[in-house]
Amino acid sequence: MNRFWNFVHYYAYISDYKLHLLFNRINPILYLYKLPFAKKHFEKMKIDPVIELNRTFQRPDIGISSIRSSGLMYILVFLLCCGLGNLYIGVYRIKFHVSIYPFILAIAISLIVNYYLLFRHKKYLHYFKEFEKMESSDKKRWSLLSLGVILGIMIFAIGSFLFMIYRF
Repeated sequence: MNRFWNFVHYYAYISDYKLHLLFNRINPILYLYKLPFAKKHFEKMKIDPVIELNRTFQRPDIGISSIRSSGLMYILVFLLCCGLGNLYIGVYRIKFHVSIYPFILAIAISLIVNYYLLFRHKKYLHYFKEFEKMESSDKKRWSLLSLGVILGIMIFAIGSFLFMIYRF
């Protein structure tokens, strides 16, 4: 379970970084860096702003893509907990009361699960290094599986809401 969840996290990270690189091609702000006064300013500072921006997204420890993928992992566990709760309510036809306590419980479960599976002792960094060394055929297979897991959890959560409403 630990390795599998780290695979999903890794491919969420890689997907976010690749989306960032794709949006760099149409980002109008980056065209401002090509203006003469901006070029002179950045040449004085001896930095390339596009490269620096890409580095802030790429860093696996504190990069923006890593933070976003971590947030996605929290959301996935939260949606799974909500989906299971909705399924329980729908199957047993329990009267549904809107309360903050189930959401707090789902958030706590999400925090605990992700802490122990991903972030404790920074396990995900060890797995990121291991996954980068994999063969491309294995990477493709695991990326499709990770995409299926992410979409499956989201579809399950939406379906559980619909099932709960239908059963009332």
